Amino acid sequence: MSIKEFFLNEDWDAPFFKRLAHNDTGQAVGHQGGIVLPKDLRQFFPTLDETQTSAATPTTDRSLRVELFLATERAAEAIVRYQIQTWGGTRSPESRITDNLTPIRNRAAAGDILVFQRRADVFDRFRLVLLKQATLEFAEINALTGGRKWGVLEIGEQPVTQIELVQAQKELVILADKPFELLKTEVARTQTRQNKIARSAVFGERVRAEYDRRCCVTGILIATPTALYEVESAHVVPLNKGGSNDIRNGITLTQTIHWAFDRGLFGILPNRTIYIPRQVKRMAENSFLKQFEGKPINEAKTPSLRLHEQAIRWHSETLVKQWE
Repeated sequence: MSIKEFFLNEDWDAPFFKRLAHNDTGQAVGHQGGIVLPKDLRQFFPTLDETQTSAATPTTDRSLRVELFLATERAAEAIVRYQIQTWGGTRSPESRITDNLTPIRNRAAAGDILVFQRRADVFDRFRLVLLKQATLEFAEINALTGGRKWGVLEIGEQPVTQIELVQAQKELVILADKPFELLKTEVARTQTRQNKIARSAVFGERVRAEYDRRCCVTGILIATPTALYEVESAHVVPLNKGGSNDIRNGITLTQTIHWAFDRGLFGILPNRTIYIPRQVKRMAENSFLKQFEGKPINEAKTPSLRLHEQAIRWHSETLVKQWE
């Protein structure tokens, strides 16, 4: 695929970039720590609270999970540090990404382009893509920068900002306090692509947190050393069928179990136990699935956010019943 197609992958939000300075690279004499992020780009990263800094503790930071790429070739997966250095209030704050960037930083030179993308369904997971000068990938993306040193690439739309994520969090909290609505009966207000992505990311993160990132059917918990979890957040009533991002319309499933659930190969009974329809149960191929029949699902930690009985009934009547 072309590098433009690579960045248009729907699993990732719209890309933004920085043209690297000499001090951003491993070739700088001063060995500056990490890559400086211009103030304009901070809005696309998780919020850091500068009010928590002081002369004694001039830096505030948090960890980000990243995938590092050399063009479309994946180089590494890592945990990096995103920080704001306030200099104890004596200078303008400076933000940068540091730690564990060696697989791309030692290959970088001044003038190369570093492209950032946030995962569309997660708050703190990004990919950093280094584009070397004198490559076809660099030329294609450089033409989209308009000669700028940093900013949003002129491809697709604007990335989701932290303000939009915070707003989406508030909206989902309000939604969870209202009576559960199985299917949207009102015409939804016009939503931007950014708002949809923000709501999806908030839904996914909240559901995974409520279920401790374990599959609610199998209990499986799998993660990489860099805290990437295998479990997925599933809409019981799909969005394309009129469902919503209400936390009570979500559960956690491993990828394989998620595939089976979406096709009605098993359901959940009103007593919150697993049910497998007759046609599915008769198939030898489904022996793995059959072991969970009759077992209770693991519930969300917050009682008011547990899977709603109306969503359970919809899934059984719409998807599971066909295989009886």
